[in-house]
Amino acid sequence: MWIIFLILSVTSCHAATEFSSRPTNVSLLLIHFTYQELNRSTFLGPFGLWSLMAGLSFGAHGDTYKEIFRSCLLLTDMTKFNTQYKNLTDILFKGDMTGVRVSNRNYLFLDKDSLVLSQYKDMLEIYYDTKTYVMDFQDQNTAALANKVIETFSPPVTNIFTSSDFKETAIIMSNVLFFKGEWSLPFNSSNTRIEEVRTFQGVRGVVNMMYMRGRVPYSHMESMKASVMELSYGKDGKYCMLLLFPDPNVSVTEVFRNFERVTFRNIFAKLQSDVEEAGLKEVEVKLPRFIKQSRLQLQKPLNDMGIYDAFEPKYARFYKMSRDLIYIETIEHNAVIIVTESGTVAYATTPGLNEASSNLKETTTMSPLILFIMEKPTATVLFGGIF
Repeated sequence: MWIIFLILSVTSCHAATEFSSRPTNVSLLLIHFTYQELNRSTFLGPFGLWSLMAGLSFGAHGDTYKEIFRSCLLLTDMTKFNTQYKNLTDILFKGDMTGVRVSNRNYLFLDKDSLVLSQYKDMLEIYYDTKTYVMDFQDQNTAALANKVIETFSPPVTNIFTSSDFKETAIIMSNVLFFKGEWSLPFNSSNTRIEEVRTFQGVRGVVNMMYMRGRVPYSHMESMKASVMELSYGKDGKYCMLLLFPDPNVSVTEVFRNFERVTFRNIFAKLQSDVEEAGLKEVEVKLPRFIKQSRLQLQKPLNDMGIYDAFEPKYARFYKMSRDLIYIETIEHNAVIIVTESGTVAYATTPGLNEASSNLKETTTMSPLILFIMEKPTATVLFGGIF
């Protein structure tokens, strides 16, 4: 029996915006269920996971396909979905972006004896920016070769595979999502100072708090029970960090639950209407300089979203991918965010091992905060976290 080891790490803007609600709604669900399971700070690169699951779905059939289809908000018309997916990712990840570097790439590693259908491989390569490599999974050097591929096409991510990943498996699907952005209005490091903070549960700690006074979109939203701030990246503000600060005595869980009835479009519209009504006022911007990392097993959150059969050898059906009997053995995810006075670096890899992040010194205590790294025109969530 072959095993699939899935390790995640439109022609108009209006159409792309409508389509982007699919990965964004899936992102919200995945962040919610992951935080609910862990009950601690959580940071993910959900767009990369959705990208990988969408590509995987078209290799599935029967109940396996139906579960992924419903949970990932796909379209019944595969050709239409693939076209709109490619149009959206072209908007998100291609073009001239001064001050921002962003990429999303899928990888398909195949054992030399695996029998993956050529039509399926072609679809992944054409629409899902997937690089395919055939290797000898029994060769002890295979992990090093796969890591070299990742390092070449998705720097600075390195060494996400170990030799054990290639044992007892025939197919490895992987994703690397990367973002690096310079603040449009950078903080002055001379204003950064040590400040005591407290979690919602009352745990105290200290952080390096960055300060500046700047003209940035900032509003209070009663519908979210939070204050909302938009900090843009680069020269044109195409990408931004959207920050939600819960009202006093309101938990991050309560704030996040309000996404059931409030959309990102609503939030951006509120920010814009306040600017149009009162002008872009100068406000005090206060944000911790911090590092956070999440090493996650995502089977349970995906179960909570309705995906079960794909993980079960007895029930998984991926005959549109391969004539072999395959299933998802594990989904590991490693995500890192580094916020400094100059900007933000965030990356997410599947699987979860990543040498570049192994020596990071994490910020242990944070005030309650929800953040998203987004492409603003389409309101697409790339990364998200609850702290």
